[in-house]
Amino acid sequence: MRIGLFQMNILRDFEQNFEKVKIAVLEAQKNGLKLLVFPETFLSGYYRSSIKKVIENLSYYFDYLSVMSREYHLDIYGTLPVKENGKMYNCGYYFSNGSCIARYKKIHLIGIMGERDIFSEGNNPVVVDSENIGKIGLAICYDLRFPELFRCISIKSGITLVSAMWPKNRIGHWKALLKARAIENQCFVVGVNRVGSDKNNVYPGNSLIFDPYGTIILECDDKEGLYFCDLDLSLVEKYRNDFNVLNDRRIFNLQ
Repeated sequence: MRIGLFQMNILRDFEQNFEKVKIAVLEAQKNGLKLLVFPETFLSGYYRSSIKKVIENLSYYFDYLSVMSREYHLDIYGTLPVKENGKMYNCGYYFSNGSCIARYKKIHLIGIMGERDIFSEGNNPVVVDSENIGKIGLAICYDLRFPELFRCISIKSGITLVSAMWPKNRIGHWKALLKARAIENQCFVVGVNRVGSDKNNVYPGNSLIFDPYGTIILECDDKEGLYFCDLDLSLVEKYRNDFNVLNDRRIFNLQ
């Protein structure tokens, strides 16, 4: 299965961001990709004015991504802001075969970066079942620091997608945590990070894919663009059968 990661410099102008998305989707189709993953809040970033505009036009973007997933036989994952019942969420959308087949509202919000000032927390882990690919766990950025979420979703899936906006000053943690999540859960972990900068941070890209053994099979630089490689998803079942770590786990509570 060929999977693509699109490292974006997310601009304040949401319309320019959307033009980049269109180009990435076309490139994905030309290169025979089955799955394309975007960074966190790939249309709006954390710019409040852009978040507002994207929410107002969400149905348009939603319809476009749905249609492209059908016409190009391409699964698509990335996060968009959404407003429900007076609350805003950072929500991961998974498009496949012409519709959104799963939504994941980010569970862990990073307090020191003021994320709770904008978004509300989600509550439910999500594993999407794609006819084209199989079962896939969904995660967003700061979730990476909480292994219990990854254990929960990886039990029912062989690949986890992490859509992120991870700053340069903590990029060492990004690499280490992606690798750890792959090793401890014996699954593919796909981390897609943005590039560029905003008023608070520099974002270095360094998107990565780790296989179930913890080996890097794709490592990106700090440039905007589409990167892709082929995954052999049968490795997950093979490794879990050969060295069944998950079967030996114990669940307990500290009293």
